[in-house]
Amino acid sequence: MSYFDWFVEHDRKHHQIIQKLKAQGFFGEAIIDYFVFENMVEKEPHFCLLYANKQKCHDIKYLNCYLCACPHFRFNDEGIAVKESVLVKSMCAIASKNASKFIYDNIEHLDCSKCIVPHTKSFVLKHFDEVWHKVMRECITSPKV
Repeated sequence: MSYFDWFVEHDRKHHQIIQKLKAQGFFGEAIIDYFVFENMVEKEPHFCLLYANKQKCHDIKYLNCYLCACPHFRFNDEGIAVKESVLVKSMCAIASKNASKFIYDNIEHLDCSKCIVPHTKSFVLKHFDEVWHKVMRECITSPKV
């Protein structure tokens, strides 16, 4: 699955959950609290592939899944850059010291698994919008290759 396809599909799932929660009277911080990992595993098992095994994407006690994919994540399926003949398809806009990279089939991808930035409640509160793609709009970059 391409980054863009994942982004569109995730936005669709996120939107469905938000609409359901709003119909039930949830708003603001109550919506954010709903997206805590343990609750999502129980109530929204199809939101994330990792939920089937009750596996977290980050090894932290409190994990909020509202901003699955960080607003600082940048991607372009056509490529952002070429470095030493390797096509770069994703990167961290803030160059987090906890981010790393891996290369597969001559394509460089960002590995955010050691970074907890988007999964803390304070970060989600700061960037909260009921429309997920509004928060994430900077993720899709223009190709620069």
